[in-house]
Amino acid sequence: MPDVELRELRVFLVLAEELHFGRTAGRLGLTTSRVSQTVRALERKLGGQQLFRRTSRVVELTVAGRALHAELVPAVAALERVLRTATFRGAGPGVVRVGLLNAASGVDVLSRAIERFEAAYAGASVQLSTTPFDDRLGPLRRREVDLVVTRLPLDQPDIVVGPVLSAADQRVVMVGRTHPLAGRADLSVEDLADHDVRRPYGLTAEAAEATCPARTPSGRQIRFVDAAVDDNAELLYLLARGRLVHPTVAPFAEHFQHPDVVAIPLRDLPPSSCALAGLRDVEDPARDAFVDIVDALSSA
Repeated sequence: MPDVELRELRVFLVLAEELHFGRTAGRLGLTTSRVSQTVRALERKLGGQQLFRRTSRVVELTVAGRALHAELVPAVAALERVLRTATFRGAGPGVVRVGLLNAASGVDVLSRAIERFEAAYAGASVQLSTTPFDDRLGPLRRREVDLVVTRLPLDQPDIVVGPVLSAADQRVVMVGRTHPLAGRADLSVEDLADHDVRRPYGLTAEAAEATCPARTPSGRQIRFVDAAVDDNAELLYLLARGRLVHPTVAPFAEHFQHPDVVAIPLRDLPPSSCALAGLRDVEDPARDAFVDIVDALSSA
């Protein structure tokens, strides 16, 4: 049996993902020469198989490399879960702080994960808090929370996206009952161009564009209005007055209701997903153990 080290397998897996020695070195905190040496050492230990084809311009997996990668990904993930669990048990009770967008975001999987986590680890607990409307990722970056529930897509270099909590939330538009759109059975993005639309607030650029594109499919500009609010009650009040419309997701509209506000399906945007996310450079056994439980539940 070859004497292969876990660090060598990690280098292989990251290089297989990046297909670039410089980016791999940056992610792992190594030099490019160290990455190259590690790959060559792994290839020798595996009987001299070439795992990557390297030229001055291209790095790609060989047939042997692709086969190894396909088998290693689940095996290394399982081993890392075992090691994280053992480390967490040895470290004693821990607290995982989770920041929520609102009480309507992925609550089913999250609630079951909290129950299972606290039952599995004596003395461990999960603390929930709500992230501000205008600073969704700020608490995570300031390390006030360990994880956040966030709408996807999320493409930020310092943040890693974890398991999906809800994969198919319908897009809707919330409007006041007296608004011209209120009687419609459904809406398209084209319909929104004739009305004032609350600008997606506190989201990254990619999440804001997914919530409501800046232009309709025909190229018309959406009339975004900057309407900052401190809480959901204030938002509902603005909508009830008929001043603007609010693109969102069905779970939000179902949870936060007002007698003078209705939610209308938005038919031409794909369903929305939300997921857990955490800082990429943090090592926290309690956080990782909780994420593993969420991952198992969301994949079931």
